[in-house]
Amino acid sequence: MDRNNALTDPKKLVRVELKNAGFDIDKIKIPDRVYLLADDIFDEMVSRNVGEYRYPLGGKLYVFNKNENIGFIKGHMCSPAIATQAEDLIAGGVKELIHVGYAGGLQPELVPGEIILTDGAFNDTAVARLYGYDYDIIHSSKDLTNEIEEMITSAEILYKRGFHWTTDAGYRETWGQVMDYRDKGALCVEMEGVGLFTIANYRKCVATGIYVVSDNGTRYEIVGKGDVINTIEPKNQGLQTIIIYRQNEDGTWNYSKGYLQIGSELD
Repeated sequence: MDRNNALTDPKKLVRVELKNAGFDIDKIKIPDRVYLLADDIFDEMVSRNVGEYRYPLGGKLYVFNKNENIGFIKGHMCSPAIATQAEDLIAGGVKELIHVGYAGGLQPELVPGEIILTDGAFNDTAVARLYGYDYDIIHSSKDLTNEIEEMITSAEILYKRGFHWTTDAGYRETWGQVMDYRDKGALCVEMEGVGLFTIANYRKCVATGIYVVSDNGTRYEIVGKGDVINTIEPKNQGLQTIIIYRQNEDGTWNYSKGYLQIGSELD
């Protein structure tokens, strides 16, 4: 017995799961392309009745009314979960995966609502290593990304394209990490990209990601040696958070926080 062989074959598992749900995988049409959507985007699509639920594959897989070769599903959160979801979808016959979600802006010029099209993600996860992709960047699929870029451009939607950062620990992001990845050119940070792109590369399929900037916690300016002012802008509330960071001699950071009413002379 080869100790390095995986214990589970996703294709066999998916076949059994679909059979138990009353479907013969050899007699059904699984969409070639599937959009993995953030929760509220998925809910909006369902509420508009743009597609119908078809199969229990990677979750509740819907198929568009106007094109049964394209489906959509609620994307799982974090790299390990979306990696497992991608394994199921690919095992069922899906060939193209497009993640549509939210991300925190890392570059100071980004504002909430901007669209990011990713060429790949800086890898800060365990999933990639476990699949043998222990690289600094896990790339999205260039051809698919180019195709999505053409679609966005033809629709006259403004966007930025580049690399982003995927982390496994949203509550353990540090200011040092944020500054490091910002300096590397990462446009935004989220928690699924590397997991999805790793599986796509491993299974010889294609995948990419489209992210909506939901907030930006890195807009700053240097005001003195070692001092940084960081502005975090809320979505709807009337308060603006100002955090002043100071880097210590040992490289650690201290900060103080204050609040301003939006619309004040300092806004």
